[in-house]
Amino acid sequence: MFDNIDFSPGVVTYNVTQYLDQEDIFQVTYHEGYVLDVGWYRKEFAVVVIKDSDWENPLLEKRCVKLDELHRHVRECSEYVKNLE
Repeated sequence: MFDNIDFSPGVVTYNVTQYLDQEDIFQVTYHEGYVLDVGWYRKEFAVVVIKDSDWENPLLEKRCVKLDELHRHVRECSEYVKNLE
């Protein structure tokens, strides 16, 4: 689903995009303790950027219900992490 997004230098560590109704859908791990995480929560997708496993205080969080918005949010969050590194 996110094949056309360049996540480098991150590594995709979890990918079950065939099941978009699951809490855990997609995750990319980056250097310096950054994680980009995608999940389905109740009735919306959440894309978050986490630093050092601090899930209570995401650096960036975007929510949506449409797949085209989800794709855009994932790309934006990936670019955000690249700019942090």
